[in-house]
Amino acid sequence: MGTWGVGIYQNDISADVKEDYIAKLKSGKSDEVALKEILSEYQEDMEDIDCKYDFYFGLADTLWKKGRLTEKIKTIALQLIEEDRISQRWQTERIRYERSKVLDKLKVQLEETMPEYKKIPVHKPYVLGWEEGDVYFFQIKEKIESYEKYLGWYALFYVNKIYLRDWNVNGVADEVADVYFFLTKDKPESIDVLRTSKRVCFHIGKTGNRYKMHIYESSRRNRPKDLTLLGKCDGIHYPLNNSSKGGHFCWSRVDIREILYGYENQLKLDKPF
Repeated sequence: MGTWGVGIYQNDISADVKEDYIAKLKSGKSDEVALKEILSEYQEDMEDIDCKYDFYFGLADTLWKKGRLTEKIKTIALQLIEEDRISQRWQTERIRYERSKVLDKLKVQLEETMPEYKKIPVHKPYVLGWEEGDVYFFQIKEKIESYEKYLGWYALFYVNKIYLRDWNVNGVADEVADVYFFLTKDKPESIDVLRTSKRVCFHIGKTGNRYKMHIYESSRRNRPKDLTLLGKCDGIHYPLNNSSKGGHFCWSRVDIREILYGYENQLKLDKPF
């Protein structure tokens, strides 16, 4: 596990404990079950000569801020604060001094009145609203540096597969889609346009070219406002050298640029030697 500073969360364990505990609450588990599972899953870290500090400090801080700190965790954390001040893992006097200031702040916090109990909203499994075989399109409405000539063109994608994966919250399976993109200059009128549109190749590689993208979402707000269902296709023909790997697509400006970059990749592949 990595440590990159003296702060409470400047190490992997404290950061992971915080994220994992809150994720359990977001998945609908009770306070008691969430804490019990954390203590079980991090048993090895709790018993490690160095990792125990990061585990208990991250857990105690998180529980306190959410109004859930137990007396047992508080007592252990306060005891470990005094031990960590002289821990051999802090190798110089200067670093020990900086760490001690962080520990002072944590000690004062844990001994103060805990904030009111904060309700953690339960995350409902995210649903894309798409079906396998769907074909959608949207217009490129923003100038992308080095690709200005594609302003006004249309990007299409074919939904090849929809499956469940923990994406937004650990323990909650959200819908994720594998899609293939195409680009065309004229506005699509029917799925027949797939026959004339050029597919998008996101990466040209020696072991295969990457056409597939995984679309991960936590909200539909990031989708293009003009995203339109064109129709349903029974299937598309994939290139023989199509890599099984896929990239992540989240509707950012960088992702849209990747479509245009991938289109020009395909132009290179289609160009006769």
